[in-house]
Amino acid sequence: MTTSTPESFEGQAAVPGQRDRTIAGVAAILLLIGMPVGWIGGKTTTGDVIGMIVAILIDLAVMAVLFVALLPRERAATHRTGRTALIMGIVSILLGGVFWTGLAIAVGAPAVALALTARERGRSAGVMVALVLGTIAVVASFVLLLIG
Repeated sequence: MTTSTPESFEGQAAVPGQRDRTIAGVAAILLLIGMPVGWIGGKTTTGDVIGMIVAILIDLAVMAVLFVALLPRERAATHRTGRTALIMGIVSILLGGVFWTGLAIAVGAPAVALALTARERGRSAGVMVALVLGTIAVVASFVLLLIG
């Protein structure tokens, strides 16, 4: 009986890490597809290309910091996981106003990952709202980057 508990705990601990990598990977791919389509048009200058590259690098750095530094810390503080996910979801929607920066995707993806963790832990206050807001921010920003 005691041998099954550590195995199930290890399996549960590995799931958020795997899921985080998947969510971060999908968000990075969306950024790498959407940003060039949104930034490079008919009259592309060298400045446009440099600006796009800088924006992509900033987005990837923000997303990496959120996934690597913020999410593990917030998961450890179980009492505020749902609240942090909700705040990140709201911020990602607000960043949708400047969708061409890609920051809505960079903040929305970690909001989704954290909201999924909070939902698994049974936290209900604002978790579904955070999940929906983060998902809407990511998808809407990608679509807006594509259509311009």
